[in-house]
Amino acid sequence: MAEKQGLSARQLLEGVYNSLKDKLNGREIKLPSKAMAVIADDSDWHRIRIGYTSYESAVLLKVGNKEWAVAFGTKGGDYPADPYNCDIAAVQFSGSGKSDEQVAVEVHDALEGNSCFRNSLIYAMADGQLAINKKEPFGQKVLELLRPKVQEFTAQDLEIDSRFFIMDPRRPVVKSAVQYKPEFVVFLYEILRTVLAS
Repeated sequence: MAEKQGLSARQLLEGVYNSLKDKLNGREIKLPSKAMAVIADDSDWHRIRIGYTSYESAVLLKVGNKEWAVAFGTKGGDYPADPYNCDIAAVQFSGSGKSDEQVAVEVHDALEGNSCFRNSLIYAMADGQLAINKKEPFGQKVLELLRPKVQEFTAQDLEIDSRFFIMDPRRPVVKSAVQYKPEFVVFLYEILRTVLAS
């Protein structure tokens, strides 16, 4: 009998994003073009090497008395983005009296300002670990709610292969990425909903 696998970090965050959309009656809009926010830059005077997180659409939500555009982003660009996987970003907007096209442009521009995950509620690394930018608007609150329980939802810990030496000690060779229990989707959804409502 095969051992039951957990969710990858991307499956987890996609599940949370879809829960926000479905449970909060969100309306998805397509952005006028792909919004690309810089997450890592290894450029110098003779070459450009930039990693991005990119967003193609966003879900418009009303949580409490605030309007939010929430987007699921995926990494792209050059090798500086390799340590990253995906994120869930949120930007506040005002849809009052605006057409969908105007809102889409406003949200696109706000998401392009999400450099270094400034407006990300949470993001995932390539090795499956979750990360939070605790110096930015959502970070401390998400961390406070998530930290006491996150270990309860880990289905498989990160396994690295120490037999290999690589030049970047921050990125060891991964044998098995972190995986999460399916019920973590609901728990993380509740945390993000609470943070957006505060």
